[in-house]
Amino acid sequence: MFSNISELIEKLRERFDAEKARADSGLVAFELGGEGGGSFWLRVHQGALDTGEGAPPAEADAILRAEASDLMKIVGGELNPMMAFMSGKVKVERNMSIVMKLMSWFGI
Repeated sequence: MFSNISELIEKLRERFDAEKARADSGLVAFELGGEGGGSFWLRVHQGALDTGEGAPPAEADAILRAEASDLMKIVGGELNPMMAFMSGKVKVERNMSIVMKLMSWFGI
């Protein structure tokens, strides 16, 4: 399990599959509550990944809201992302398809 957003972002960077994201572009903002929570963003553009903490550098294509512990469980393989979404642990605003692509880009 990760203890903070920085560790979570680093794990996502390690897992990023540029080949799967080669034809995609999108900016996703994450708003995480609870212990270890905060804001960060991921931007994918034609196979390149950029990340940061805080507010995204432009208007996000999608916003994902969850408890930090739940997102860390999803990335760590302890919580099924679809079950988390269906049970309301993860909420998505705007472009749901970009968030669905995240699972492929990061092997989730």
